[in-house]
Amino acid sequence: MRLSLRLAATLSCSVLAFAALQTVPAQAQTVSAPERVIVNLTETPSTSLAFNWRAEAGAGDGFIEYAILTPGPAYPAQAVRLPAQRTSAAFTTRDEQNVAADYYSVRLTGLTPDTQYVYRVGKEGAWSPWRQVKTAAAEVRPFTFLYMGDVQNDIRSMGGLAVRRALRQTPDAAFMLFAGDLINRADNDAEWGEWFDMDAHRLAETPSLMTPGNHEYMKPQGSTPQMLAPQWRLQFTLPENGPSDMLTETVYRVDYQGVRIISLDADMIDEDPQAAQDQFAWLERQLADNPSRWTVVFLHYPLYSTARGRSGEELQTALQPVFDRYHVDLVLAGHDHTYGRGRPHEQGPVYMVSNVGPKQYPLGDLNWTDRKASGVQVFQQVEVAGDRLTVRAFTMDGALYDAFQLDKPGAGPARLTDLKPATPELILRREDQ
Repeated sequence: MRLSLRLAATLSCSVLAFAALQTVPAQAQTVSAPERVIVNLTETPSTSLAFNWRAEAGAGDGFIEYAILTPGPAYPAQAVRLPAQRTSAAFTTRDEQNVAADYYSVRLTGLTPDTQYVYRVGKEGAWSPWRQVKTAAAEVRPFTFLYMGDVQNDIRSMGGLAVRRALRQTPDAAFMLFAGDLINRADNDAEWGEWFDMDAHRLAETPSLMTPGNHEYMKPQGSTPQMLAPQWRLQFTLPENGPSDMLTETVYRVDYQGVRIISLDADMIDEDPQAAQDQFAWLERQLADNPSRWTVVFLHYPLYSTARGRSGEELQTALQPVFDRYHVDLVLAGHDHTYGRGRPHEQGPVYMVSNVGPKQYPLGDLNWTDRKASGVQVFQQVEVAGDRLTVRAFTMDGALYDAFQLDKPGAGPARLTDLKPATPELILRREDQ
């Protein structure tokens, strides 16, 4: 009897042990849902869009499924599945963080203009939620986009709060434009994670364009020249129509419903004479052969600085004559952690410097601005409607702080009308910051 009980107990333990062994591979094969999902505009935003995401190292192949959005739940059955390009990357950051992950990118082409699509990314057992995104119209149509300066610090919390405010106040934004210094330390992977966590769903549904700032570059010991954060090209898929391989996905152009948008890599202008010359020559070609009524240039360093002790004179010398000659309308920048807007030359563009993050600098002695501020987080709506372009700047509490409009019925420079509210300028003293 004791032998039978012992045998039964042994068999029972063996079954349990076998069951436990059976569950180990299943747990090891479990793959988490994709993270850092983002959609970027391409150079042909009416017929193509670019998608990126990340999964843990060894996650294997990844896919995108997409379909035209239907009135009801029919779209999953209509979805087309395509494989994504996978890049396995491992690196050690300056903070001795060991980062290993699989990065995925896919570009959808042949899309229908002005159409709502749904998509999800991942693989069986590890799909993202279904999300929606809209292609641009093939012709000139009214739209609004968001322009935001540096996020950089307290990214998930205070920066994220400001970005979410901008998105709530502009629910139908066609895209978001970030003027550099998305994070504080180029290779700090945790900070990149915070940036994507600012609003994970909207970053995956509202297309983005970004230009690198000095904090997206790093100079590891003994490294010449400087290096762009490895995450930049792993996490974003931006247009590849720039002047050289060295400037791929940092210098590019997008034509969106009557607006030519041009990204310049200001840090490489500052650091590398050849990169500067390549950008200047390429820029002139984009402006000379420009089918769009409106032209917006964005770069990290301002031509006209707003922070105390800073000057953009070298950029002014190199770029202002070109901007004036080709009637560029807006030049959008960050870097100075203050707000400033003005038109130093009647024939030239309106220059703006803005800051959506919590890091603040004191203002310099400015003689070119029509409106300025320090100690505030500001985001901008840029509304384009035919011959009129209207810009509104809002503070974190949703109050209108600045506004102006440009009218351009024909060739030549636009006519500026100042619409700023009759409220005091917000300027904090140095000791208040």
